[in-house]
Order: sequence, then C-alpha cells, then structure tokens
Amino acid sequence: MSKGKIAAIIVLSVLIVLAVVCGVVFYQVPFDYDLGSIHAVENDVVLLSADDPLNNSGSPALAKVKDGAISNEDFRILFLTDVHLCERKKPTRQTIERMVNWIYTEKPDLIILGGDTLNGLNDRVRVQQFRTLMDKFHIYWAPVLGNHEGDRPFLMTSRKEVVRIWSESPWCLMESDVKTTADGRTVDGYGNYVVSVLGADGFIKDAFFMLDNGSKLMKKAEYEKWEVEKKADTAISAAQVDWYKETYADMKGKNGGELTHMCVIHKPLQELGEAVSLPADTEYGKPAAWTFSFKGLREGWEVVDGTLRDKVHCPPYTDGKLYNALVRNHAKAVFFGHDHVNDLTLYHPTDDIYLTYIRLTTVKEHIPDAEGYNILSIHAAGGYDYRAYKPDGTLDSELFED
Repeated sequence: MSKGKIAAIIVLSVLIVLAVVCGVVFYQVPFDYDLGSIHAVENDVVLLSADDPLNNSGSPALAKVKDGAISNEDFRILFLTDVHLCERKKPTRQTIERMVNWIYTEKPDLIILGGDTLNGLNDRVRVQQFRTLMDKFHIYWAPVLGNHEGDRPFLMTSRKEVVRIWSESPWCLMESDVKTTADGRTVDGYGNYVVSVLGADGFIKDAFFMLDNGSKLMKKAEYEKWEVEKKADTAISAAQVDWYKETYADMKGKNGGELTHMCVIHKPLQELGEAVSLPADTEYGKPAAWTFSFKGLREGWEVVDGTLRDKVHCPPYTDGKLYNALVRNHAKAVFFGHDHVNDLTLYHPTDDIYLTYIRLTTVKEHIPDAEGYNILSIHAAGGYDYRAYKPDGTLDSELFED
C-alpha cells in the first residue's frame, strides 16, 4: 500500500473519530416524556404589577383574584428539589411522572424548585423541554439554580443562559437581570430575585428571597482566607447578602412596615453543617446516629423532624453573614435541597428560624423516606403551615406552623 493511501486512511480515521466525539459531546438528548399529554390546572392566581390598583405593596406580587378583587383564600405552594432531568433514562421518566401526578393532585398556586433541576451533558434541549413542561400547567413557578446547572463549561448550557431561557416564560418568575447593591456592586450568581404573595388587603403576606448559592462565588482571596480548596462549596457572597438586606428594607417600607419572609437556596447553610456532627463511618442512605456539635455557634437548636443519612454538604467554614441577616430581619425559614438523602428540619427558638430540607423529587436514589414533596400553606386568616408528603401523596409530617 502506498504512503499516500496510508496517509489518507489515517486522516479518514481521525476524521471519523472526531465526528463520533463531536456527536457524543454536542448531540442534544431530550428526556423521554410526552409533553403533549400535560394539561393546564385551573387556578385564579395572577401576577400583579407594582402599580396595579389591587396591589398595595409597591412590588410585583402574586394574588388569587376573583371578580376583580383579591380573594380571601389560602395560598398553597408546592416545593420540589433536585429533579435531575437527565437524558432518555427510565428514572427521569419516572421522576416526571410522579411530579406531574403531584401537581395534578395538589393543584398548587405556586411551584418552588430548589435547584439541580437539570443534570447531564448536552442539556440545552432539556432546558427548553422543562420550560415547556412547567408552562403547560399554567401555574407560576419559581426556581433557583443548583450546582449542576451549567457545571461543565462548553458541555452544558451556561447558568446565565438557563436563567434567560426560563425567565422568558410567561409562567416563570425567575429574573435574568443583574442586580446591584446600593453602592453599585454587582450581585453575584444568576437568578437572584423575590417572589411575593399578597393577602386580601393587597399587602404582602409572605415573600420568598430566591438566592443562587450553587455558583462558585468566592474570590481567590476568600478561599485563601478560609484555607479551603478552590473546588470547595461556596457561600452566599457579601454582595448577595447586602442586596437581600437592602431589598428587604425597601419592600418592608413599602409594605406598611412589616414583611414576613423566607429564603430559598440550593445548598444548606453553613450553620446547619456546624450544628450537627456525624460519625465517620456513616453509611450513605442509612439513618445516622448524629449529634449536635456546637463549634462556637449559638446553642439551642431543636430537631423538628427527619434525620441525616449523609453529611451536610455545605461550605467548610462559617461566615454567618446570610444567617445573621436573616435572623435580624426575622425571616421564618430557610429551604434547601442538594443533599438527596437528608430530610432534617431544625428550629432555633432564640433566633426563631427553621432550617429545613425540601424532600427529594428524583427517584434515582430509591430512598423513599427522603423522597416526596412539601406543601407550604399561607392561610387567609394569618399564619402558615409547612408539611412533608410521601411519594404516594400521603402526609408524612407536619413540620412547622405559625
């Protein structure tokens, strides 16, 4: 065989290999579910602009409106997290099936998603698919990003692009605009925003601060300060905390001097990780004989419900900025996901705040005790209650109320 033919064969072989690699890397794989089978769920929820005559809060907000007035009814919110939509895999289809059934059964007024909705490479088509899936219910939905959205540059849709695509949905409340603090600093992360729910008087009954703590937000100096690896989980940034404090103060002032509110993030707060201690031989997925561990942190945490079946995956240090700000502003609870097999809820009586895992949505872990969903009911007469449900829809635990 001539040298020319050998060279041609080598070149052709290389091109074939490159074509296969490019196909694997860039081919967009949808998840396997018939989106045409989904129908709308009837509800009376509308998004009122800040200048709507029914809205006295000074901020855009959701309300249940009937006959031209805000109705005096309970407002029910479905909490989901870690959906982990992958490619054409059976667990993904099962996850969507259970999620659809929960939505049809509970008929929520709002759906909050605690991050890691997506998973796997080449996910742009699934970003679009999930938006289509959620929009078909005609229910407003409010997601935060987890650590898996856009965690592989060039192989996944960027976090910024995910936020852009979802925020353009008429039913998604996520905001794509870049927030700034009063002194002009850019707020870190993608998809920092607030969701508010109005009462019959047109003022906010409850607000939810949605913050991105799935991004790698720390600067090099901060990693060095805390002596942690660059790949370590990162905390909410100082700019995010300041934006939260400033936004809270502004909304409170416009809302008659009061603002009941909660916070939704993906990764647990560092305070939860500092508050508990797990044995080194913990078996993943099995309830652990954990204890409280006070490392200079406020004492007084109480177990409300649930347990740990794995360590708390949060930043390996405590700066306390977000937690302290939430406590000072009398936030009622912080919701998070990330740790699939944990379903612990703690309460601190002195600080009057709950730290609580949202039940796991995906079926891939096959740990039913940690799976399911949560419902927060904001009562028309005042107060609220938060409950955990098993995958089959039966009530598992009444976690807290006010």
